[in-house]
Amino acid sequence: MFEEAIHKHRIGYLSPLAVIDNSACEWYRLAPPDMLAVFISVGVTEFSGTEMDRVFAPLDGLLDQLMGRHVDLVLQAGTPLAVLMGIEKHDAMIAHIEKYTGKPATSTTLAVTRAAKHMGMKKIALVNKWSAPMNKVLADFYKRVGVEVVGAVTNEMHPSDFVKIPAGDHMMMAYELGKKALRDNPDADGIYLGGGTWISEPITRALEKETGKIVICNQTAQMYDIQEILGVRKPMPGRSRLLAQT
Repeated sequence: MFEEAIHKHRIGYLSPLAVIDNSACEWYRLAPPDMLAVFISVGVTEFSGTEMDRVFAPLDGLLDQLMGRHVDLVLQAGTPLAVLMGIEKHDAMIAHIEKYTGKPATSTTLAVTRAAKHMGMKKIALVNKWSAPMNKVLADFYKRVGVEVVGAVTNEMHPSDFVKIPAGDHMMMAYELGKKALRDNPDADGIYLGGGTWISEPITRALEKETGKIVICNQTAQMYDIQEILGVRKPMPGRSRLLAQT
């Protein structure tokens, strides 16, 4: 009776921070109407290896809660979490999620690297609020899909600080850092605008229009990757190049 009102695809979303706001907002701006996000927080308070061990210790319990909501896929959101774990632990976690749930799993880090490869990028510059050691590990994730990180423009901040920045100011920070990264790295095919706490997709469209370069962000890459895995991807006219193309 209510078939048209029921979501066809339910995505389990392991969100990094305790408070979920902008990431949920962007999800529903980008997601097709038949796709639902089931958000659950892992409660990250700082960027450290010890913190990653703490927040993922109860992983199976979190997965049980998601499976209780009948999700079709599990997303480990938040690039810093994967970077702090390192490639080996990250890959083992994704494999464990798939084995434990019997569902496909992905991560923001897998999504943004796959997106760059899909767009034919060979050289990319990073834009984020993370440390140099974190970006070095992120470069290793990109390297294994054949993409070279040629530079990084960062404004390193603690999570407890950047979550308090008003949305407009946060977006302007991302925009200015993105412009600088593209100026400083003219040989790059584009940039990865990392971070899920600033509203990113409008910035990607603005920078792509102004520069002609490719701009990938968490939200667009995640949506691309999820739809690819589920086999339901369709062009989204009016969005950034990754989502708008066929």
